[in-house]
Amino acid sequence: MMAEVRMATHCLAQYSMVSPFLSDFKIMKYISKKIVVMMVAIVILTQSGCKKGWLDVNYNPLQLTDQSATPDLVLPALLESCIATDSKTKFIQQWMGYWSYYQMNPGLNQVTYLRIQANENTFNLQPRPEIFYLEKKAKGSGQQFYEGIAKVIRALQWHRAVDVINNMPYSEAYKTDIRQPKYDDARLIYEDLMVQLDLASGLIKNADINKNIKLALSDIMFHGDKTLWLKFINTLKLRLLVHQANRPDRAAYITEQIQKIEAEGSGFLESGQDAAVNPGYVLGKNLSRYFGLFSSHNIYGGGEFSAETQLATDYYAHANLYSMELLKANEDPRLGYIYSTIDDEVPQGAPEPFTQSSPLNFRANKFGLYIDNLEYPYQNNTYVSAVGGSRNIEVVHPSASGIIKGHNMSDWVMTSVESYFLQAEAVQRGWLPGDAESVYKEAVRESFRWLNVGENKGDPGLSDAIFEDWYSRQVAAGNSNVSWAAAPDKYKLIMIQKYHAFNGIEPMETWVDYRRNGRFPNVPASLSPQRVGNTVPFRLLYDQLEYELNQEHVTAQGQIDVFTSKIWWMP
Repeated sequence: MMAEVRMATHCLAQYSMVSPFLSDFKIMKYISKKIVVMMVAIVILTQSGCKKGWLDVNYNPLQLTDQSATPDLVLPALLESCIATDSKTKFIQQWMGYWSYYQMNPGLNQVTYLRIQANENTFNLQPRPEIFYLEKKAKGSGQQFYEGIAKVIRALQWHRAVDVINNMPYSEAYKTDIRQPKYDDARLIYEDLMVQLDLASGLIKNADINKNIKLALSDIMFHGDKTLWLKFINTLKLRLLVHQANRPDRAAYITEQIQKIEAEGSGFLESGQDAAVNPGYVLGKNLSRYFGLFSSHNIYGGGEFSAETQLATDYYAHANLYSMELLKANEDPRLGYIYSTIDDEVPQGAPEPFTQSSPLNFRANKFGLYIDNLEYPYQNNTYVSAVGGSRNIEVVHPSASGIIKGHNMSDWVMTSVESYFLQAEAVQRGWLPGDAESVYKEAVRESFRWLNVGENKGDPGLSDAIFEDWYSRQVAAGNSNVSWAAAPDKYKLIMIQKYHAFNGIEPMETWVDYRRNGRFPNVPASLSPQRVGNTVPFRLLYDQLEYELNQEHVTAQGQIDVFTSKIWWMP
């Protein structure tokens, strides 16, 4: 009998000839341009000649056997595939008013919104086939902790996919005897993901660590810490519930699920407790994905194994005028940590394409506005602010501040900042006990800590002091975009501060908030003269290959319009 993993590889290859849910949105890209592709993520440990502590996430699926692809070898690369911000999310950063490149092709689909599809060339937050392999392999070998982690990854990756295209294959996905998988109702997918998280919580809580081989090494996120995994599960559950919070018909379901979270008792991710991965990023082997992709001062190469990729992506990671002006208007100290000061000073009296407010050592572009260098020679990347912390190109150290903190920084899957903002919304809605104002302030304070505004990671009180001083001044000024007392709409206050806190960090969740909150904040549309709509799209189209290879099921979803077709959790 063919080994289990070889059979899986064979079947997935067949799938790619039938349903693009194993090709472009495709869930995987198989044997294209003679590049080794990912089916089951084998990780070569230090015995392979790698530097000590490094988990190599390069592998060849054709060399796998059922014996070699054990859970401890599959897990690291699978966890690394869960990071929140990579090269495929850069256009969401631009849609959401965070980033902007000065010479975006005005005819590019991401700029015009024309027929923008969920495929590998545009946007590929795909669930990975290894998830089901890991679940099955871990269960068969009695390694409950690994099985629980696989279920968490399933919930994480599948909800992200649903948030982009709504209904999609789930119950029949990766069934080796089904060539055209049916599309499941997106709401039912979400509900099953909550079930999977319940199961994951029980598996992890009751797991015998000693029976889960090399877990502390292969778990590149929490290193086998049960408490942190349980907190992460609860925080992820809360995220999924918050997504559907503005649908009144979901109230009873949400109440039931909140009661389960409270009964479990582990709470949520706390200050400094990011769900973040790090297989041992080192120079000469591999760098932090985020650093490699988006640091404008990176001299070491790309964060996704390709210097070519890095050179094509850091250009995009420059300030968008919309969000920068909001930060300036609030006199927000995070301005200099979300964005960097410009590299080159603009000569006095130089022509500028639009007005920018002070301080002028922070400058931005407008999304979709193509800049002619001959007319405006001082609007290219060196005259526009990059991502905050871009000059931190050495190893992470306590004073490193901003979004980028060094070439070996961990890549986040979910941040403590999000945990606090989710809790703030839950308390404000009456789901969780507590004082809404206090939890709101804790969430904004955590953003200051996360960015290390106090420039001493070992003493978060320094960041707290800067927050308290700023907040007090804004309260005195009656700033309704900061002050709880001055804000007429407390919910919108939480949302606008969440918007600022997620700048450059979590664009997907910002897009979710924009859609579930009736296009709030009112992010400006692309300025491309070729744009086909006046608002940011609600969703992406299915991959065209789905219409060619899985026509019956995809056409049953009806006519899709990116501006009017809603994701299921939208009111």
